[in-house]
Amino acid sequence: MENDPQILEKEAHRLLAEEKFYDAYLSFSKAGELYKGGGRHKEAALCLASAASCWAIKSGERIFYNASRAYEEAARESELAGDLEYASLLYRQAAINFERDMEFLNFSDCFYASKECLRKFLARSLFAPQKIHPIGAAALGTQGTNGFLKRLWMWFSLTVSFLLWGHGERPVRPLGFGVLLIFFSSMVYWHGPLLRGGVPFEPTFSDAFYFSMVTFTTVGYGDITAAGCCRPMAVFEIFCTLIVAPLFMIALTRKYLRV
Repeated sequence: MENDPQILEKEAHRLLAEEKFYDAYLSFSKAGELYKGGGRHKEAALCLASAASCWAIKSGERIFYNASRAYEEAARESELAGDLEYASLLYRQAAINFERDMEFLNFSDCFYASKECLRKFLARSLFAPQKIHPIGAAALGTQGTNGFLKRLWMWFSLTVSFLLWGHGERPVRPLGFGVLLIFFSSMVYWHGPLLRGGVPFEPTFSDAFYFSMVTFTTVGYGDITAAGCCRPMAVFEIFCTLIVAPLFMIALTRKYLRV
């Protein structure tokens, strides 16, 4: 019996019906590990998710760590089974439980994984629906033009969020984007017209880099100004600063001040 995951799963359901939550948690966990070892990722995900639910019910408002770990492991198995939507939900549950236990670094990892699984699921639903293998019923509507447009907008928003700041959990991304923007703008200014004291001059790279830094930080000393094709570049750089700088500060706060 101890090595048969199906028997353990049935026993776990019986114990759950009798409200023996701890014993049910142990049986579901054992069955999930056996399914996992046998490469049956769908069954492993369901059993581990059930184990997490049993522990959450048992612990009440106290310690959620075991539930968090079980949800996280179930999410990984769901990914391997090909159900990214279910994996996103399980990672989100793991994040919620980690946050309740003030395990903020684990919360950050699970929150990020939840967003990424959802983004990848939406991409599949839009561009390769034949690759979707749901474990249970789909949570998102998939019919009609409105459903398609909704998924398209959600995927686009999550993709932008992923690239710009890692869904708020990767502060190095907006910082890196800002550095690249400064150097790219410097190259444009280096080969474009700039004015010093209202008089056009041929800038060196250090002049262009200095002007790019002043523009990016919106200091605006006025000793060097843009002209011609450099003007729209300067406007674009300032506009990006208004987006990137707050994202960096918010992501840095979310990521590190929790600790």
